[in-house]
Amino acid sequence: MMTIESRNEEKMSTTIEAKSPQAQATAPSVLRNLRRKKKSEGRKKRSLKLKTDKDFSKKYFEAKSKRSSDKKSSFRKKKNKKK
Repeated sequence: MMTIESRNEEKMSTTIEAKSPQAQATAPSVLRNLRRKKKSEGRKKRSLKLKTDKDFSKKYFEAKSKRSSDKKSSFRKKKNKKK
């Protein structure tokens, strides 16, 4: 029968083995793929919500337009200061 200490030791040894150089090399690519997957899921979810929820889509596009106009105005101000 295994004791709690021996189980903990086994877990510790497996975690140490999992952090081998080969596992570390693949970690960024795995994270990149996960990030891509999450982003694409978010885009799909957002597009569905934009199609179905009219109130949300109205607010979404108003805010998007506001951000765009704010960027343009700040850019113009910055350019005028340089002259």
